[in-house]
Amino acid sequence: MPDARASWSMRFTILPLATPGRKIVEARFRDVVLETPGDADEWGRRVNVELGRFGEIIDLLIDLEGLRVRPAASRRFGEVRAKVLATYSRHSARYGPDGWTATSVNTSRVLHGAEANIHATRELALAALLELRTSDP
Repeated sequence: MPDARASWSMRFTILPLATPGRKIVEARFRDVVLETPGDADEWGRRVNVELGRFGEIIDLLIDLEGLRVRPAASRRFGEVRAKVLATYSRHSARYGPDGWTATSVNTSRVLHGAEANIHATRELALAALLELRTSDP
């Protein structure tokens, strides 16, 4: 049986914004479906590799449209997501999740303190992220 993970696509791009401070990186996922805790671990491994390439703390704008977290993977995803955010980002905002993925993101906010900041559109998420940056010391 083919490994569904082979079709996963993840892209991390620095946004060309003329704003002071940390880089803003947009994360986009395509065909990433986390069915099991093992899938969540593999997602975390791949995201760690990609974000580690920036070599500094960044802010993240996250497109969740192509990422689906199923109930069996939700708990582990929340743990992994919280560690990734704590390691690589100061602030994050996201948009485009389905219902299960939004629930997973919000649950990990409650259980692990990881930012949720889910917005209806990319524009609203980016505006919220820029606003969060103004609150930094």
